[in-house]
Amino acid sequence: MKGYVIQEKGRADWQEVPVPEIGPYDALVRPTAVATCTTDVHLIDSLSLPNALGKVIGHEAVGVVERVGDLVTDFAPGDRVVLPAGLADWRHPRAQRGEGKFHQSKSPYFSDDPTNGGWFSELVKCFDADSNLAHIPDGVTDVQAVSVDDMAATGFTGVERMEIQFGEVVVVLGVGPVGLMGVAAAALRGAGRIIAVGSRPNTMTLATRYGATDLVDYKKGDVYEQIMTLTGGTQVDSVLVASGGNASDQIGTAMRLTKFGGHVSVVSGFFDDETVTIPMNVWNYGVMEKFLTAAQANQGRDYMERLLLLIANGKLDTQPLATHVLHGWDAVGQSLELMRSRDQTVVKPVVIVG
Repeated sequence: MKGYVIQEKGRADWQEVPVPEIGPYDALVRPTAVATCTTDVHLIDSLSLPNALGKVIGHEAVGVVERVGDLVTDFAPGDRVVLPAGLADWRHPRAQRGEGKFHQSKSPYFSDDPTNGGWFSELVKCFDADSNLAHIPDGVTDVQAVSVDDMAATGFTGVERMEIQFGEVVVVLGVGPVGLMGVAAAALRGAGRIIAVGSRPNTMTLATRYGATDLVDYKKGDVYEQIMTLTGGTQVDSVLVASGGNASDQIGTAMRLTKFGGHVSVVSGFFDDETVTIPMNVWNYGVMEKFLTAAQANQGRDYMERLLLLIANGKLDTQPLATHVLHGWDAVGQSLELMRSRDQTVVKPVVIVG
């Protein structure tokens, strides 16, 4: 079978790869739709995770179960499933502390196993299927479901860390696909005012659709000053950092915007920044509280199935994220180029492969 493999730094392409062998707790899945991500592009271009060299890549996919191991109890051939963006090790002892997602020994990008690859191939292996796969409810399309494991999971996890109370004022810095899911999550959590920061007309329109009450264009002036004008100089309750750019600028702005006792949640990956500088006055020189966290997306079957339930019952629609729907495995390269491009119309490319 064929898989999309990182062959050297800066180059990935299709090549023959072996069909994975599954263990008693695992499942073999045939992807039916995949999505490409800026993380895929960064991984190819930088090879920032050396274990990815020579492996199939891809971490956003849905599919149909082809075969399961003898000890899998909750999934069967023919089931439609979401594949996980991260392969948490739910058998690690610290999973009993709720820390399973921090142990990624099964993830292809951290595993030393050369046969352990990602989702951009005709058949894929999912470890511990009962814990890592998620059933797709009837009525939820592949295009909707493929955004659950990463885009929705990341945005929603970040918003959970903000501890939003009913009627609070929140800011979402950056309204790409993760930021848009952050807007949707903040609305569902009961935020009274959601200020979305971006510049592209299509994503700003989507931000309003997902629940933003105010829009700030960062190209039209200093973001902090624009938001202070909107709020009458009052700092906000919490900020989600879902933007690119310079880490110190983005996190520093978020900390300035946030009240004492408020929360800043970072879901952006700042791969090119080695250090972050935050002015001490945002903490009143170390004697007042603000809460700053980086939020790694919640993983596993339970979390994904709860997000899918929101879609199934009309509380969330991820379909508008898919601005470009392509067809056939050969379109994966085109999809990656769309993510690499500066095309202002691109939010999320999805490739239908089954």
